[in-house]
Amino acid sequence: MYKRLTKMPLFGLNYKKANGSADKKVWITLLLLFLGYFGLFGQVDKDRWVDSVYSQLSFEAKIGQLIMMPVDVTSENSVDRILNLVRDYNIGGIVFTGGGPQRIVAHNTLFQQHAQVPLLIGLNAEEGLGSTLDSTLLFPSSLMLGAIQDDSILYYLGMEIGRQLAALGVHITFAPTADLSTAFQSEDLVNHTFGDNPQRVARAATLYMKGFQQAGIIPVVKHYPHYNLSVSGYVKGQPVMRLSQNDDHSLLPLKELFKEGCPAILSSSRHDPIFPDNRKVLKRKSKVLPQALPTLYTADYLKQTLKFQGVVFSYVPDVKSILRKNQPGDSEMYALLAGNDVLLFPENVQATVRKLRKQIKKDPRLEAQLTTRVKKVLRLKYDAGLNRHYAESPVNIDQLNTLEATILKRELYKKAVTIVNNNHELLPLKTLDNKTFASLSIGQPEENEFSSFLSKYAPVDHYALPYPGKDYTEVLNQLKGYDVIFAGVFLTAGGMEDTYPHLLDSLGRMGNVVVCNFGPPSKLSLFDKAPQLVQAYVDDPLMRQIVPQIIFGGLSVSGKLPLKINESINGSSGFSLPSLNRLSFALPEEAGMSSESLEKIARIAREAIDGKSTPGCQVLVIKKGKVVYERSFGWYTYNNQVPVTDETIYDLASLTKVLATLQTVMFLHDRDIIDVYRKVSYYLPELKRTNKRDIVLKDILTHQAGLVPFIPLWPQTMNGKKFSPLFYSTSLSEKFPFHVSPGLYGSQTLKDSLWKWTFDSRLLEKPARTPHTLRYSDIGFWILHRLAEYKLNQPMDEFLQQNLYEPIGARTTGYLPLKRFDAGQIAPTEIDTIFRKSLLIGTVHDERAAMLGGVAGHAGLFSNALDIGKIGQMLLQKGSYGGYQYFKPETVELFTAKQFDNSRRGLGWDKPIQSDWATPTSLFSSPKTFGHTGFTGTCIWIDPEFDLVYVFLSNRVHPERNGKLISTNIRSRIQDVIYQSIFDHCQNQTEYLWSRSK
Repeated sequence: MYKRLTKMPLFGLNYKKANGSADKKVWITLLLLFLGYFGLFGQVDKDRWVDSVYSQLSFEAKIGQLIMMPVDVTSENSVDRILNLVRDYNIGGIVFTGGGPQRIVAHNTLFQQHAQVPLLIGLNAEEGLGSTLDSTLLFPSSLMLGAIQDDSILYYLGMEIGRQLAALGVHITFAPTADLSTAFQSEDLVNHTFGDNPQRVARAATLYMKGFQQAGIIPVVKHYPHYNLSVSGYVKGQPVMRLSQNDDHSLLPLKELFKEGCPAILSSSRHDPIFPDNRKVLKRKSKVLPQALPTLYTADYLKQTLKFQGVVFSYVPDVKSILRKNQPGDSEMYALLAGNDVLLFPENVQATVRKLRKQIKKDPRLEAQLTTRVKKVLRLKYDAGLNRHYAESPVNIDQLNTLEATILKRELYKKAVTIVNNNHELLPLKTLDNKTFASLSIGQPEENEFSSFLSKYAPVDHYALPYPGKDYTEVLNQLKGYDVIFAGVFLTAGGMEDTYPHLLDSLGRMGNVVVCNFGPPSKLSLFDKAPQLVQAYVDDPLMRQIVPQIIFGGLSVSGKLPLKINESINGSSGFSLPSLNRLSFALPEEAGMSSESLEKIARIAREAIDGKSTPGCQVLVIKKGKVVYERSFGWYTYNNQVPVTDETIYDLASLTKVLATLQTVMFLHDRDIIDVYRKVSYYLPELKRTNKRDIVLKDILTHQAGLVPFIPLWPQTMNGKKFSPLFYSTSLSEKFPFHVSPGLYGSQTLKDSLWKWTFDSRLLEKPARTPHTLRYSDIGFWILHRLAEYKLNQPMDEFLQQNLYEPIGARTTGYLPLKRFDAGQIAPTEIDTIFRKSLLIGTVHDERAAMLGGVAGHAGLFSNALDIGKIGQMLLQKGSYGGYQYFKPETVELFTAKQFDNSRRGLGWDKPIQSDWATPTSLFSSPKTFGHTGFTGTCIWIDPEFDLVYVFLSNRVHPERNGKLISTNIRSRIQDVIYQSIFDHCQNQTEYLWSRSK
């Protein structure tokens, strides 16, 4: 025996090369025999349980085991009927057809308590529990899944739906569908298929089925396509079936599923006339229509010819619909006689039992078939775990609609979107500047998720045709003036193709249009001439958010059409396009953060508002290039009249230094136009005869140049409490072109006077032959502003708008916001009672910047949080964003690195003080963090170590300056929460994986 064992081949593995190979081979063989023994023991145990249960069943109960009845738990009559059938006929199972999760669990327990044999519980969850139950997730249709090229995600979808079903005590589900889309005319039925490609359908259905099985759920595959069967003749009155020539094509998915262990199948309920009614079949008085034969005898063919060993389910109501005569019990009897094992939804259980009893008495051979089928059902119950005692397991809705499930749904949506046409290679949109954009929503109002998310990437004007019948000619004429048009066609736009044939044709012929179909793929034929065509498959808020992200390159796209539409649009059409590394939008968990932890931000923000640290604020968090938190709190003012929104624009104060002036200096250094290690007087000769002649640019950028912190220059332009007519006028003119405040304008000479006073200013004293120490100063950035405009030969605000803000899509970012936006979109700052004597709205808060007309090196920039985040993400990506390289990576690394051992500063950027409570950042931030704060209550912090961007904007200086936002550490406390959410997510993931492994 020993020698025989050592010579046995094991899966072709050769162990002779290893030391002790013979011993290893023996032990592996013994292990396999050991496992085989217990596998055999398990089979014996199953047979023993099946035989034991079967022996206790009455004739009626045996027939009852072959029956599954529908139950709607929201109906008392339905529940009472099922209870009676369970008690009186021992039906084999039930299929829940409606209700909510809690009711399902409660009634599941109720029915099981009254059952002599545990009930097999079914639920149609082809698209998730939401297919049948309220308050649960609805996943994409099979057709939408057929567009996904990532096979593994279909397996995980099956596992996730299976997990949810198991939590409810459900054992079987009627999925997946293995039919080809070409088998159906109905759009609804096509939507339940994976497409028209047999290989792709086979692959998708197999993975979906395997996922269910991995979760312990028995999948009932749909359907065996009876329309491939026809009658070739008759033997003793029974039809002989044959397959049509296209068998291999349409049956490939099922054959693959059979190879992979398909446990059950639902024979097709579709009915097509295959041969003429007047053909002689069976007896003239037969109750079976000739067309019905393929449907009825599908099960027999499966078992006899294809050797299918699983359970065959038959949907009785459809059998009933194809019988010529229809007495109670006939449909059920014919379905069973034709080889089906389980009867779904019979109309009359009592009549079924009576008819079958009578039929078995006529033909005793049928009793053996009954025994075989009942035991087959009992084995299925054993596989479902029903040999063990059923106990109610209370289900919380959060256990079903988990974040993991929600994230899976989002991933499915992203992976399904298909770029059908991209003739001009317009997608993803790379160039944003010098273009005009418009959106047209057909079947939705102007304000919807599609239009609002488009506006997160670029300035887009929005139009809509929300309902059929609205005149579209004017809209069409208005759209002709735009460079790019995004047309969203929504499922709710029923009848649009009939109402607007000219509009749809015109849109399809526009070379600059991107048509986005949020309906079924069949609608694509209406736009097959569109040069850019996007198929989104479903119309819901999530998909409306995802499509704009794909259009602008925030997300990659890889979907392929699962079926042929017409001669112009073939199956498998679809372009795989990479992302442009623009921002996308995600749940915190998709980026490795905890949603629950981030909710603490709201509490801190409300504390700031209630404590009058600021009337309102915006908070933005970006992790791994994904916007995971974008929220606005409070109001413009303490009058609580205008709420802050994500579109609200704030005065950034000193963030101007790093988001405007520093970006220009980085550009000049990046292009070797300046060198930060040279003296500033080398580039500005006018400084050579001043006390600033030896100042090095690096010292200015690190605030170690010895410049005084601040010079209050505005008093020098006043005559007492009045404005000097030499510098100010109440009228805009060529001599007074600079807008200082409402109704007040600065003179041409004011700019030169301010500059002269600047380079005449004193320096801080220091010991001889020692460098200056860190002393924060605005004056250095006044000098850098002057230097930038001198070297660029262009106003700095114009340069930044043309070369950074517009190309990057930061539409709200810039100087002089009142030239581009309505004052109602801008949060007010201070009520200036000393200098300008007015409420400042859209006019820079800083006095010196105002005297320069609103454009200065240290202040004057305005923006919302999202657009600042784009600049922050570009820097986090080493100067790359949206397909463009704005700076060399080494330039970003140089400017953001700590420059001196005795100073925390980078070049222009502030940085954390490690392990020091005086740090301007969270104590959790890494040494690589860089950012800045602003006097009006703003900040941006970028942490490459954590792949993180944090933006906080507020107007804390309204209605007057106060230090509450600083003293209560609102900004850094929110930053603490952000880091804590990362740590909490890591802990939660560890606990989640541990719980799933048990």
